[in-house]
Amino acid sequence: MSESLLDRKSLTAAILFASLGVVLHPPFFPIVFPAPYAPFLIYTIWEIPLYICLLLFGPLTAVIAGVINFISLLVFFPGQLITGPIYNLIAIFASYLGIIVIKRRKKFVLDRNNVTKDILSADMLLIIALPMIFRTVIMTVVNFIVLPQPPPIGFSIPIEGMPSILGLIAIFNSTTILYSIPIAYIITKAVKSAIDRTWIFE
Repeated sequence: MSESLLDRKSLTAAILFASLGVVLHPPFFPIVFPAPYAPFLIYTIWEIPLYICLLLFGPLTAVIAGVINFISLLVFFPGQLITGPIYNLIAIFASYLGIIVIKRRKKFVLDRNNVTKDILSADMLLIIALPMIFRTVIMTVVNFIVLPQPPPIGFSIPIEGMPSILGLIAIFNSTTILYSIPIAYIITKAVKSAIDRTWIFE
């Protein structure tokens, strides 16, 4: 939605989509795909509901959903580092930022008469490219700072090993966007026909 105030409907949506994200976390939804180039990096689908939340309801609702999801990560799936969920939240917000920037500069109009054209359009390219750039760049900077630190902040990775690790993580962040944002965009398109307004489409 375009309104900036968080009404009851938006808060309910934030809780709903955050809950969907929790359900799709590995402890509850064990279908995951280790990256073939770096098995310690895991592809999952739990971020998709958060992007759908942004595309449907806008930044404020999506930020609240992201924070709720962050808390759930701390409780259920902190990972190898207790600080890991913080870095994941930064990655999510960086992806949000890319979408928000392009939405503020361009109108997205749903082509109801040609769905295929809309999916394969410049709109889709932009809504993938900007989050990919923002997430990859921001997380590369964050990882450069934290990975050499000792646990629980980082993994004590020596400086000489950083370029290869940062490269692998950059590939992971980019390819995560390649499938999660298009899926969220397509689902949002489908939902658009059932509700009056969405944040992303005019």
